[in-house]
Amino acid sequence: IHVIHIMEPNVSIDSGSMIRIVVIGLGNMPTSSLQDYVSLVVNHNQIHLENVASFYTEHQKSPFAQQPWGSGRLCFKFLVGGACKSPWEDFQAQRKIHGIIGLAHCPTSPDIVSVYDRFRSICKAYPSALVNRMLAFFPTDAHQV
Repeated sequence: IHVIHIMEPNVSIDSGSMIRIVVIGLGNMPTSSLQDYVSLVVNHNQIHLENVASFYTEHQKSPFAQQPWGSGRLCFKFLVGGACKSPWEDFQAQRKIHGIIGLAHCPTSPDIVSVYDRFRSICKAYPSALVNRMLAFFPTDAHQV
């Protein structure tokens, strides 16, 4: 008996263990700045579990008690520019978007409040996201809110 496995495009054996994070450029971002900022983010695609602490104070109650805290790692897949909602995300957690990172370049985005408002509206398109953060680079005194 021969078994043939057909894999989806952009799916690997590791895909099921990756946490999907959307990375979006905001405001009037120059392309070169966006590329620089994205490279800063995507370089952090793995975090070793030894650098993470469980928030459970009682080990026996933790659902993460069996995690390999000394040798395991969190793996992130950064989806630059956004991603479509998967029809399978309710059945396969690895298909959900778990976080959103917005990148803003302050010298070309003088109204940081409107940029943040735009970011919040983009976040609404990803209801499964547990965390969202906007990073603003090179702010001036005019950007203080």
